[in-house]
Amino acid sequence: MFVAKAVAAALLTTSFGGLATATPGTEAAYADKAKIESMRAGCMKEQGLTYLPEKVVKRDRAKEERARLAGDHEALRAYRATYGFGVWSRLVFPGDPAVDRDLGESRNDKHLMSLSAKDLKAWRAADDKCFAKAVKTVLGKTVTSQDDFLADVNAALGKGLRELDTDPKLAALGKEFGGCLKIAETRPTVLADRGRAAFTKEATGVARAQSKGSLPKGAVVMPQLTPEQAKPYLDKEVKAALADLECGKTFYPAYAPKARAIEERVYQEFALDFAL
Repeated sequence: MFVAKAVAAALLTTSFGGLATATPGTEAAYADKAKIESMRAGCMKEQGLTYLPEKVVKRDRAKEERARLAGDHEALRAYRATYGFGVWSRLVFPGDPAVDRDLGESRNDKHLMSLSAKDLKAWRAADDKCFAKAVKTVLGKTVTSQDDFLADVNAALGKGLRELDTDPKLAALGKEFGGCLKIAETRPTVLADRGRAAFTKEATGVARAQSKGSLPKGAVVMPQLTPEQAKPYLDKEVKAALADLECGKTFYPAYAPKARAIEERVYQEFALDFAL
């Protein structure tokens, strides 16, 4: 069983990676991320603590993924026919980059595992202060910790995406989409995420049953299942994802490019290299 990392959990609505050709804003975000990591390491060193700067990863998207993010019907259908909304497929196809959104191991994991509970607590407190100082210097943003920073990211994403709910064209397409699905909800942002949200909730429910209630409240969790055990869940998800797509075949091409533009703007603002 694994609990999604804080950053990944905060950004479940998007597919991680980079543009085929990075925009000036994206390149600037990469540079800012490198500055933050360098300052963070220097700050920790001043306190006699070890922190290895995380590498800035510049990612490229395949042609098919770019088409999918633009809302292309055939690209979306090809993806959903195999991966559904991208939830249970993480267990059925472990390690597949099309669905595996784990950010990988931190360069600092090995060092942190060697610390005592007391030292780890002190290290994290110092790192939060150093991170906050670096973010203030580089981005001009005031935060108290990495969790606080991610809360601001989520708030910015939510505010930006909610603007799409008042877009007249998207609102009209949302009504058609909701009517086809035979549901009362017609807000574009909710319709776009309802499938992933529903199956993420289902997976978390299975994980909680396995853990007998020992999981942290609000955690995004996947259960411990073999690919064979997870396959029936994925089959159900694929069926739902294709039905959703059929109802939303005019909605997604209109919604996806606008949503992606807002997300990219926020990721640039907060220098989130993995999300660009």
